[in-house]
Amino acid sequence: MSPADPQNMGKTPTTRSTARSSALFTAGTVVSRVSGVLRESVVGAVFGAGTAMDAFVVAYRIPNLLRELIAEGALGSSFTQVYTATAERDEAVARQVLKDTLKIVRWLGLGIVVAGIACAPWLVALMSRRGSAPDSELFNSIAIRQTQILFPTIAIFAMTSIITGALHKKGHFFLSAVSPAAFNLANISGALLLTPLLAATASPQTAAWLGDAGITGLSVGVLIGAGLQMWFASLGLRTDRSSAMMPTANASQNKRMIPWTPEIRRIAFLMVPMVIAASAGQVNVIVNTNFATSLEPGAVTWLNFAFRFLQLPIGMFGVAISAAVLPALTRAIARAGHKVDAAASMEITNALELVTWLLLPSFAFLFVAAPEVISLFYEAGRFTSRDTAATSIALQAYSFGLVSYGLLKVLNSYYYATERTRYAMWVGIASIGVNYFANDLLVGKFGHRGLALTTSATLTGNAILLIAGMTRDKVIVEWRETFRSIGILIFATVCAVLIQQQLHLDVTHLFGKKLAALFSILVHAAIVGIIFAPLAMVRMRTGPQQFLSQVRQFRSRKNMRRGSD
Repeated sequence: MSPADPQNMGKTPTTRSTARSSALFTAGTVVSRVSGVLRESVVGAVFGAGTAMDAFVVAYRIPNLLRELIAEGALGSSFTQVYTATAERDEAVARQVLKDTLKIVRWLGLGIVVAGIACAPWLVALMSRRGSAPDSELFNSIAIRQTQILFPTIAIFAMTSIITGALHKKGHFFLSAVSPAAFNLANISGALLLTPLLAATASPQTAAWLGDAGITGLSVGVLIGAGLQMWFASLGLRTDRSSAMMPTANASQNKRMIPWTPEIRRIAFLMVPMVIAASAGQVNVIVNTNFATSLEPGAVTWLNFAFRFLQLPIGMFGVAISAAVLPALTRAIARAGHKVDAAASMEITNALELVTWLLLPSFAFLFVAAPEVISLFYEAGRFTSRDTAATSIALQAYSFGLVSYGLLKVLNSYYYATERTRYAMWVGIASIGVNYFANDLLVGKFGHRGLALTTSATLTGNAILLIAGMTRDKVIVEWRETFRSIGILIFATVCAVLIQQQLHLDVTHLFGKKLAALFSILVHAAIVGIIFAPLAMVRMRTGPQQFLSQVRQFRSRKNMRRGSD
């Protein structure tokens, strides 16, 4: 049996569990990502692409870098690995690990927030190279103040990442995935309600201190949204609160300000190399932002909106599958005596193939339909047709790294589960030099498109090196089936792109610009689906009736589980 054979996936309990967890996570992520696109659409219409919005993007990106680096990256994944492995041995000790980690994160987050607020002027200077541009003084004033307002989100999201890791171990994937919708709705409320309120009521002195009173409404909405997201995610742990209060073997450690238990040391051991590895990616973001601020006003916003839309399929598929496979892979490796056996190999190879099958159709769609997508979701108010054209160019360039980005999410879970975080660290460090020199080479010639192409190339290089690193663990792969799957995917992708490019749909005179964009998007999506769906069944060696039968069996199993719960 091929580890990546989808036909047999339904017969393997661990694979069924990963697929079901991925489906639940995807369902919740669809809600949160769609609300995220709505958020960006509203923000773009209210603020457009200019100095104030560029400054906000830089200000938001500074704490967000640490959020992705520590909270949602190394800390969250390290906690999930240790928490899951501990629960395999002793559930009571695992509950204590959760309480100890939350206590440490509270103190760590407080220190980072205080330091970040004090160092905001230097952080903004590090992220931008506005130079002597006419708007540089206004840009810096807005960016510094908004950075100070937004910095507390780091502590909030760090707490949320620990709560999310506990939810994943318990199988509560939907709740953790859908909770960002609360964050997005608060952002929308900030843009639509707080922005006009502050702009109308702020005194001249207050407005000058804030840099831009209107954009401050959006920052306050972000801060409120972070708190709502943490509260919403914590609802999933309420059923465990009574058991969490039971005394454990490590209960005496909980009285300390910093409970330095063996489990906490293990989290730190896994986390530090991955912080360094992930920091390489964040350094690349700093470099990219630095280059982007040297371009024309609006470039930072164009790149930001394009990358945010790229994260829609990544969140739906890449993040969902990686979140589901980490606890499953950790359990498989723990049961095999900390080795990558056949069961663990099946987990990782199935996950890698699944994310590729889901993201290559997404690439084929976005590469061709990017102008219509951006026009439909973003072009309104102060976000003009020129902004649409520039953003769609960036989205097309980013789409070349879409599959690699999704693979990286799954591969990071693999290196956490196998505790080989040092290798991932060196791969990340190597990407810094490549990214900088590629930017220096491409930005001058291609502008903001060059920045997006550099990002795609860096993501692809990282994914290749991490896949190559798996050979040390002797992961079991049936290469015949793997090459068969790759061949089918390449054929489907080429056909989908070529057929879409032959279409010349212009029905604006019939429907208007928005409806015409929607019609074109539906046609492009239908073409991609018509090409990939039958070829997916060829890969699965099944027909439509058998496929529908498998879906019905999956639903009946899920309903039986719900009844037993």
